[in-house]
Amino acid sequence: MLTAKTVLLSSQRTYKNFGHKRQPVPTVTFLWHGFLTCTFIGLAIEWKKIGHFLFDNGKEADAATENNADLRS
Repeated sequence: MLTAKTVLLSSQRTYKNFGHKRQPVPTVTFLWHGFLTCTFIGLAIEWKKIGHFLFDNGKEADAATENNADLRS
């Protein structure tokens, strides 16, 4: 007579690391995307206005003090 073995599949089969996971991004791709992002943002910025805002304020203040010193003498 044939006897059938009953085996619980859940006790023997396991799925290790199953599911949706992020794929690792290569370093070169990460750096390239960062370069492109900085380039496009840099193209949209008006650098002359930023340069005048950051650096010309001190020159104007120095020129104003020189003019005041010339007027006093």
